[in-house]
Amino acid sequence: MGKSKKEALRRTVLEAAAKLFAQRGFGGTNLQDIADSLGISRPALYYYFKSKDDILASLVEEVTVFSVHQATELASKADFNPSETLRQMVFNHAKWLLEHPIEFRVVDRTENDLPAATRRTHDKAKRALLDNFTRIVERGIELGHFRPVDATVAAFSIIGMCSWTAWWFMPHGRVPLDEVAKSIADFAVAGLRWGNNVLPREFGAEEALRRVKDDLAHLERLIRRSDKRR
Repeated sequence: MGKSKKEALRRTVLEAAAKLFAQRGFGGTNLQDIADSLGISRPALYYYFKSKDDILASLVEEVTVFSVHQATELASKADFNPSETLRQMVFNHAKWLLEHPIEFRVVDRTENDLPAATRRTHDKAKRALLDNFTRIVERGIELGHFRPVDATVAAFSIIGMCSWTAWWFMPHGRVPLDEVAKSIADFAVAGLRWGNNVLPREFGAEEALRRVKDDLAHLERLIRRSDKRR
């Protein structure tokens, strides 16, 4: 069997297993159920996966590790523009989740029941994804592209916004998948960028003072970084 055909069939097995896991739960599904849904024998299924744990490990690999590889590639560029890099990272992450919602929901629901080795891989990938997004936000703050917010909180919020699409997006709904991913990316960047410097009239002295304090805190961070480089 050619490599491409084998990979395509393996992909079919993964998709079928993910649907059953989502419907019946991981514990309520066995290999025979998966084989029956595909119209193949259980021994034939063993050619691709030896156990349910192997299938779950592959789903984790797809859901978390693949997303990290995409984000790391963008975040590692030395001359990146924080705004555009963040936009592309969010778009890629959201689009992948929109295209694989069932796989994500299965991993999300079985997270606490993952085998030890798979759980370590999953946790490591999640931390790496968070670190990549945090690094981009921090860089954007340092260069003045973004407001001086807590970068980790911002990164968690962006990842959460992307992840939630796996639960609400309708593939045949009014807005196409790519447009949803683009909108989420735009929301992420717009939420971090500096707004109009003119303070709206409805804001009083307390809000004006808070903004001044934010600006001063940002200035202090820039000065400290500058001093360390000397």
